[in-house]
Parts: sequence; structure tokens; C-alpha cells
Amino acid sequence: MSPFWTSLFDRLKDCGRDATLFVVTLAGLFGLLLLAVIAGEHDRYKNLVPALPVIGAFAMVWTGLTIRRARARRREPWRYLPLSGDELRAARSKLRKDRT
Repeated sequence: MSPFWTSLFDRLKDCGRDATLFVVTLAGLFGLLLLAVIAGEHDRYKNLVPALPVIGAFAMVWTGLTIRRARARRREPWRYLPLSGDELRAARSKLRKDRT
């Protein structure tokens, strides 16, 4: 691997999840560009144009529902996960010690 790619991947690794989202989005855009070129070359875009409003409406509804679920999850108070058997035993022993 060339030093350019090595340094780029090292830099992206330091950036965390935002860099991963960027790389995935960039790859998706290149894929869409490739599909658009292929569709344009074979005159298949004539069949695709009437479907674009339906695809756009589906994408907007899906995005809206995802945002709504995320906002509802953020409003909920933190729910406590059930304790494991070991944690329950330790908590009970601490409660018994406090009584004496």
C-alpha cells in the first residue's frame, strides 16, 4: 500500500465514527454515479424517471421515522438493565451488612 493510503487510513482511524460515515457516504455516492452513467448509456433512465418520486417519498418517510425514533429514544429516561445473578448477590450482601 502506498504511503498516501496508509497515512489516510491512519488519520481516519483517529477520527472515529465520523470518518467511517464519511467513507461509506463517499463510496455510496461513487456507486450512485456509476449507476447513473450505466443507466444513461443504455437508455434505461426512461424507465427510472417515473419511479423517482416513489423512491424519494419512500426515502423521506423512512428518514422521518428514523429521526422520530431517535428523538423518542433520547427523551426516555435511562432504563436500567436487569442485574446479573452475581450483581444481585453482591447488592443483597451489602444491604444485609448495612442493617447490622
